[in-house]
Amino acid sequence: MISKFSSNQDPSKEQAPLRRPGNRPRWFPAAQIGRNPHIETWILGLGLASAFLGKCIMVRRQLPPGGWIDMMHVLAPDLLFFAGVFLLVRLAYLIRPSAWTARGALLFSVLVTAWSILNTCWLFESGVQFQPGVLLVLLLNVREVWPLVRGHVGLQPGLMILLGVLLVGAVSLVVWRLIRPKAVAISRARHVRVLFVTLIVLLTVVLIQPIVRSRSRLGFAGDVLGFSSHWYALRSLVVPWRAEQLVQTRNIPLRGERTINLPANSPDELPNIVIVLLESVPYAVTSMADPQRDATPFLGQLAREGVEFRRTRSVVAQTTKAFWAVLTSTTPVIEQGYIEAVPVSVPYESLATLLRPAGYRSAFFEMSKGTFECAPGLFHNLGFDWAWFRENLEDPSAHLGYMSGDDMRMVEPAMQWVLQEPGPFLLMCITSVSHHPYQLPRGFGQVSPDPYENYLQTVRYTDMFLACLWDRLGRHGRADNTILCVLGDHGTSFRVQMGKGRWIPYEEVTRIPWVIYWPGHLSRRDPVEWPCSQLDVTPTLLRQIGFDISRAGFEGYNALEPVPANRRQYCATLYANSPLGYVQEDQKVIYWPYIDKVFLYDLAADPGEDHPLTAGPQDALRYRQDISDWQQKSQIYLDAKRHTKQRIYDHWWVFSTGRSAWSYYVP
Repeated sequence: MISKFSSNQDPSKEQAPLRRPGNRPRWFPAAQIGRNPHIETWILGLGLASAFLGKCIMVRRQLPPGGWIDMMHVLAPDLLFFAGVFLLVRLAYLIRPSAWTARGALLFSVLVTAWSILNTCWLFESGVQFQPGVLLVLLLNVREVWPLVRGHVGLQPGLMILLGVLLVGAVSLVVWRLIRPKAVAISRARHVRVLFVTLIVLLTVVLIQPIVRSRSRLGFAGDVLGFSSHWYALRSLVVPWRAEQLVQTRNIPLRGERTINLPANSPDELPNIVIVLLESVPYAVTSMADPQRDATPFLGQLAREGVEFRRTRSVVAQTTKAFWAVLTSTTPVIEQGYIEAVPVSVPYESLATLLRPAGYRSAFFEMSKGTFECAPGLFHNLGFDWAWFRENLEDPSAHLGYMSGDDMRMVEPAMQWVLQEPGPFLLMCITSVSHHPYQLPRGFGQVSPDPYENYLQTVRYTDMFLACLWDRLGRHGRADNTILCVLGDHGTSFRVQMGKGRWIPYEEVTRIPWVIYWPGHLSRRDPVEWPCSQLDVTPTLLRQIGFDISRAGFEGYNALEPVPANRRQYCATLYANSPLGYVQEDQKVIYWPYIDKVFLYDLAADPGEDHPLTAGPQDALRYRQDISDWQQKSQIYLDAKRHTKQRIYDHWWVFSTGRSAWSYYVP
């Protein structure tokens, strides 16, 4: 008779049946339950590895390269965060060890890891973490995200294809495990042991953090990289940096509400005004800052023959905010988004509306996309008679990158508008080629492997555009009585240790060039050394052509007359919870909401901003309150419930809901 047991089994010992949570198959081996890591453990490991890789590369970019203590300085917050996430997952298993818990842990881990990978990519691009405020802006403007992604995909198509294949494989695996989750160990003792080990890791990281921070050589750069983590991002959401809510604190003057007196001259005697904003061009790269640099020879010539305002600063490192500051002489709203573009029934008081009673017509031209940040809505709100964008050209061959275009291609349409009617005009343009990804029309220069060299090429091309525009005005007899006002919208940074971008308010981000040239009227003079701002452009131009602005109530000054040397120049970067602060004489105060620290710079002794000091508790509280008050006072009220739809400038539908707006081009 053949035994029903094999020779190596003891027939007296029956194996107990396996406990199967959920719908686990009967044949699932007991040895695998809870012993091999679940898929969420591998996914969280991938997220941690992504964060570590990004931070290690950024630390290695330091001069001199960082050591292991420097590595720990910037990696500790990531380790703390992922250990905390793993702790939550194991705690969920301890409370309810089921298949549905496994599904929830998997989804949670996927979201955390996706955030980590996105954060690492953003860190390489901008030097700081992917902030929640950025995500909010992108979600509100989904249509604008794809061209940006497509532009980056085009730069490295092979890598993107590989990542796409890996993404498809990862999604397939995740979907499979959501349908058929892995078996979960029922024994709570095993989960308790894992929880205990994770707690030990957490406590160890907490204890060593102050030690490695005190011994790290990275200083301020280490604080920046260290705060670029999920831990500080969540902390900024849970513990806001100001207690009060942002509410309306000011009324923006509407058309006709400012008190000014018109000049006595007839319209035929009034000068034309041409304002050109230079995209992402800081003072530091111009020929005025360094005569040996040949990036902006024409702008340098204008500065020598006109008036150069040497200590000019932007208010917010974002183009829409720069338009607002320049044209209204009021502080833009210091928050993410562009509520200034939400359509209003009566235009805001701006340079265009103030000039109109004196006989001026107005137009705006740019080769960037009009759909970006609802630019047609903004200039409609500012009272411009006409606005023209890349879409109006209807020629894709002029497109450069995901947003920019060949700036030379807007000269002819601008000249057609200038010549179509007599009388004085306000013409405003902004360049675009010096915006990332720094592409130029074919035939101009050669592409360099160094992004900074490519950027400098775009600055040279921008200067050529400026010279071309002025030359065309001269050919048509419109230059002799024209004020040419040229300034930056904001700067940009290419610091080795921080990557590139404008998310940190270094001097090369906030300090911009500003030149006014009016042949035969503004005599050549020494550069203006008192502190100036984009807020000063409208008062300065109006005063020059004879307007009485003594009761106008502008925030800015007539910059051709002495400005108080102790003027406080506030500045902010792009999104909520980004660094912001002010410059007063040679002292610079920057508040970092994420790490809740105030840094002090002595720009005279430390022009490179390499050695900031940390403000003490009492001083930090005072500085933080001053900066918070400034942001608070910038807020304006809009009816958040309304929905509008409006056709403007012949080709644009502008829509809005609450504090968001978008535009659609109609050929």
